Amino acid sequence: MPHQSSVQMSEVQKKRLLEWWEATEKGTVVVMRLVSYITELRLNPESSHADGMILFYRAASEVSYGYAGMRGCIRRNFTPEYSEFLRHNIVRCHSFARKFSVDTKVLLERVTKQISGADAVRIVDRIRETLRENDEILTEIENKADAFFGKETFQNLQTDLKQSITLPPSK
Repeated sequence: MPHQSSVQMSEVQKKRLLEWWEATEKGTVVVMRLVSYITELRLNPESSHADGMILFYRAASEVSYGYAGMRGCIRRNFTPEYSEFLRHNIVRCHSFARKFSVDTKVLLERVTKQISGADAVRIVDRIRETLRENDEILTEIENKADAFFGKETFQNLQTDLKQSITLPPSK
């Protein structure tokens, strides 16, 4: 990677970055609980046979990786490493958490169609509630990102990310 020149932050930006960090902290706790519930569902005899269970678990793990990536970038932003590269990377990690959260919900419904039993259904209800909680935290995190970058800048970074990972139309 070529040398990235560091970007200076104002005290207000540092405060907003810390608030963003604190929001990701809350999210990390929710995702840990989510993965724990999904593990419980995977091990439950009433649901362990369901097709897509491993994909479901993997999607939730990717949400966790998105949070970890955001936290790593935020932490590095407090150092002289703060750069355009990190700005783009943190937006990428945020998008991972959001996209895989959607995938987790879709896969939960696929898995749910294949299970029965009161215990498994109770676990599914806890997973649904935890996913709703995660959505709220992801919205809070996005608001903190908007406050840090500025809404327009954050949206531009997100658009740049989408364009960089999207294949051009075939001819």
